Amino acid sequence: MKKTDEYMLNRIKWKAVKHGFPKRSNGYTFFFDELPESIKRYLKSNLNEDLSGIPVIFFTKPSNQWTLLCTKRVVGYSGENVFGLNFQDISEIETYPFQITKKNKLEWDELTISDKQNNRYVFHTYDGYAHNLLHNALLMCCQLNA
Repeated sequence: MKKTDEYMLNRIKWKAVKHGFPKRSNGYTFFFDELPESIKRYLKSNLNEDLSGIPVIFFTKPSNQWTLLCTKRVVGYSGENVFGLNFQDISEIETYPFQITKKNKLEWDELTISDKQNNRYVFHTYDGYAHNLLHNALLMCCQLNA
């Protein structure tokens, strides 16, 4: 069954609230509809809304790298280029491997996602709370679009 953009919007927002957002907001994670108009225009200029769906949650960090979770895909900016990945193309969502990183979970700020062609993409958040929110929201979106 195909999920509508409005259905996915409501599910993503529900998942965010379930994970303590916006109460745990860090000043770098926002619901898209609460952003200033200038930032919304900038982000929309980097989207094809027909492909991406409705923008829902914006994650950023001081380095100006960002992630935008939409109703059909996740879009990221690495500091050099903008890229996107449809939920149905995601094959694996990785977190920081405990044995490789010295970072505490609350400091995790990158989520690596592989597509079905084994390409890897790094999506950015500010901290571990936002990382956990993005990770769990993406898992839900992938399950809903399977």
